[in-house]
Amino acid sequence: MFADLLLPMFDDEYYPDILVAEVKQHIERFAKKVAKDGVSESDIYQFANAMIVDINKMKPQFEDLDSSLDDTAADYIAEAMMMVVQECGFFDIEIEELVTNREWW
Repeated sequence: MFADLLLPMFDDEYYPDILVAEVKQHIERFAKKVAKDGVSESDIYQFANAMIVDINKMKPQFEDLDSSLDDTAADYIAEAMMMVVQECGFFDIEIEELVTNREWW
């Protein structure tokens, strides 16, 4: 469905592919939740917050591999999440609200 998710992170040697693949899996799980019938905007923000908590937990793994979840990574992740919600027909979602509880920048 979203083969190009996080492609710029995969292409950038700064980000370890194994960790980017894990972030992508989180986004794919988020996409499956968003795509279910009856999902509201409120639900999407809750799903996003839960996913970001999981990604927050990955910060030490990135640092262990001399990388980080920096501003650029935050932008890529937020853009991927926006692709997901817009593909599902949600066009009024605020991009910053999707990643508001991130502990990386």
